[in-house]
Amino acid sequence: MDAFSFAMVMVAFFAGGVVKGVLGLGLPLVSVAVMSSVLPIRVAIPLLLVPVIVTNVMQAVRGGRLKALLRRYWSMLLMSGIGVWLGTMALYAVDPSFLLAALGVVVCCYTAINLFAVQFSIGERSIPVVAPAVGLISGLLSGTTGSLGVPIVIYLQALGLHKDAFVQALGIAFLLTGTVWTAALVWQGGLTTTNVPISAAGLIPALIGMRSGQFLRDRLSQERFRTGLLIFLFLIGLNLIRKGLGLF
Repeated sequence: MDAFSFAMVMVAFFAGGVVKGVLGLGLPLVSVAVMSSVLPIRVAIPLLLVPVIVTNVMQAVRGGRLKALLRRYWSMLLMSGIGVWLGTMALYAVDPSFLLAALGVVVCCYTAINLFAVQFSIGERSIPVVAPAVGLISGLLSGTTGSLGVPIVIYLQALGLHKDAFVQALGIAFLLTGTVWTAALVWQGGLTTTNVPISAAGLIPALIGMRSGQFLRDRLSQERFRTGLLIFLFLIGLNLIRKGLGLF
């Protein structure tokens, strides 16, 4: 990896950390979107490993609801793990152009849902059916695009969880999928003596970015910052779709 690409990887993790600090999620989504501008997606995705695992361990253990959340969402978490494994297998078998376009679609859908404040509501009776499906779809997307848990985010929002439970549940889901994802990358030979140190180095700007995001959240209008950020992400998503489809 040349110096410019390495610098862009560090910038990507800092940007992802800022987003996570402000919104509580989005580190993989933003980081991969930025890294994909200078690296093939199959090279970019394994670099997420260390920052994703460490930041989500911190998020999952904070809040005191670990056992209760595991009992309630075990089926979603189980199917998410299966989906991640299958998705990571597909990562090394599917045309990279398709993966770029798929990531772009995920980014655009996620930002559009947040920009237009689309609200979903899911009743308790539907949870046994909906939760496993959400977990599987989320896992497949995580394995193939590195954007952990977008469907899970939407699902938990639809359940109307308290913000603290919401953040901890996301941390648990992301930690589980990240662990399975690590095993799948090892199985596929995606982790090397080159990319693991780069991933570890990325933890530093990611943590600095998280602290910076928390600083911004405390001192700026979060809604304005969030809107501008989502518009920026939407444009990144459109660019990924353009690259994936080979347009102009």
